Amino acid sequence: MLYTLMRKNDPLCMVDISESGEINKTGNFVGDSALFPLQHRQDARGLVKWWNNRAVPISQGRIKEMLEKAGCITSQELLVKNLGLSLTDYYWINPIDSDLTWEKVNLYDNDFCGSLSLVYDGTDSNPINEYNPCSSLQGQLEKSWIIQNGERMLVKGNRNELSSESINEVIATKLHEKQGFNNYTPYQLIKITGREYDFGCISKAFTSLNKELVSAYDIITSEKQPNSLSTYEHFIAICGKHGIDVDLLRQHLEYQIMTDFILSNTDRHLSNVAILRDAESLDFLQMAPIYDSGKSFFVGSAVKSLEKDLLDVKVSSFASKELKLLSYVQDRSLVDIDKLPPASFIQEMYRKDSKIEPERIRRIVECYERKVDLFAQFQQGRKI
Repeated sequence: MLYTLMRKNDPLCMVDISESGEINKTGNFVGDSALFPLQHRQDARGLVKWWNNRAVPISQGRIKEMLEKAGCITSQELLVKNLGLSLTDYYWINPIDSDLTWEKVNLYDNDFCGSLSLVYDGTDSNPINEYNPCSSLQGQLEKSWIIQNGERMLVKGNRNELSSESINEVIATKLHEKQGFNNYTPYQLIKITGREYDFGCISKAFTSLNKELVSAYDIITSEKQPNSLSTYEHFIAICGKHGIDVDLLRQHLEYQIMTDFILSNTDRHLSNVAILRDAESLDFLQMAPIYDSGKSFFVGSAVKSLEKDLLDVKVSSFASKELKLLSYVQDRSLVDIDKLPPASFIQEMYRKDSKIEPERIRRIVECYERKVDLFAQFQQGRKI
């Protein structure tokens, strides 16, 4: 079937999409090149890859159940059924000869139903249209956009019977709050019905009709990386070209690196780092609020306890090891060690989970205390 790839009401190119939801063919690129997805401007093969990556991963939560209820076989088919709409940007597909407009379909103005798979009691009972943004949600955790008191909210679950990811988001929220840092996403614990785990978490959307999200991955792949620059410096350089205050950008990144180290967050991959972009001017405005800190404290694996292990932690980020990321930090004073949450708070939060073993809680608290000690040595300029 033929569609027009759109950004709001601007046509970009024609796309022929199969019944299974894959792009078979792209037509002539008719839109302004600046309006195309940043990573794949006017590149047919790149656009196909971008579309496939836009679909909710088949490994996410109970996506197979969601597909079955929606009458779809593939996640790309579900994406087509929902016109490729998202709550992080303004791209969508418009069926040829339809009278649809951005005003009629966008999910910032028009109400929608949350995921068929993950619900909780706080969802509004509003009139809904036939599209929802859950088909373009990325990541492995079960999650759903909902509307609560008129606000777009993201509900997230966990990868197993433990509530660890959700608890970690709340711990990170407490850390940023105590630091007085103002560019983070606050998360709250919520009870989720019909799941093995006790709690999920919820946060408010930080995108809008005026601000969209662009991932660090899209940014660093939008230009060829010079051999002389690390991926980290390449990202900063491109952001600077697009209007970001580079000094503020570095402060944000360095603060994020240090707090991730303290929390042992190993999943700050380049789609978990992003900027906010102005909808009309396309100027980069600022770093997006820190989000997705759930994979902290060695979720899904044994908690490291020996110091040599804690100093050899692999991460998915601008570098492959925590210590390499710390080497990018120029201002070690950005985190106030006296304003970190006490170990008792970490223990208190984990004890809310009825499924977690006391021994694992003990190890997590011990890990946190050791990381704080190591960070103190780092701040004092000592080699760790």
